[in-house]
Amino acid sequence: MSDNRVGMYDGIQRELVKQDNYETAHNLARERLRELDFLSQCRKAGAEVIESKESGERIARIKFLNRDYLVYYPSGDIKFADSNDEPPLWDRIIILHYLANATGASEKKELISYQQVPDGWLYYSNFVKRTTSILTKSFDKDPEGFIQAGLALGGKISELGKYAIEIQALPKVKYYFIMWEGDEEFETEFNCVFDRSIIDYLPAEDITVLANIIAVRLIKAVKR
Repeated sequence: MSDNRVGMYDGIQRELVKQDNYETAHNLARERLRELDFLSQCRKAGAEVIESKESGERIARIKFLNRDYLVYYPSGDIKFADSNDEPPLWDRIIILHYLANATGASEKKELISYQQVPDGWLYYSNFVKRTTSILTKSFDKDPEGFIQAGLALGGKISELGKYAIEIQALPKVKYYFIMWEGDEEFETEFNCVFDRSIIDYLPAEDITVLANIIAVRLIKAVKR
């Protein structure tokens, strides 16, 4: 698999540099969260408020892809809980969007494909290119490697297929990755589905970016 190296956020960084809007998106996300009731949004999002100071500053802890992050309000700054370092930009943007969009909706127990996400058609080609295509390229003929990578990321084996993994990306957001192993007649295929409640927490573009982040980390987990 050494010939299939994938960089972190493959494709995303190049697009954002062209658009020159990633810092703008981050600043807008911080401003939006600042205007909301932080404690209420944390409750809806399943984040834990761990500190509230007399100065008005509040700190919440949220788990993102099996790692704890601290969110500071009203600044909107985000740090890793275990190192106090600043996470990658897209981690921060997604967490801010998740907190701002959270409705508190419960799981619907109804799985949907990306094409069923509102506005998903706008980003579907990018979703395939950044997620299922790179997974197929990297795990072709290696279903056990895919499962082991999912477990290494804190995922769980799912009953959705012979080779399927459930990834808890955020407290109220799960991703399900399913692999159909190829044979002499059919090529290996991947799919990614979600509980319908994902639309109560993330917009279509963020769902694409987060799917890519997970896919890249699955690939990197095998190469450690």
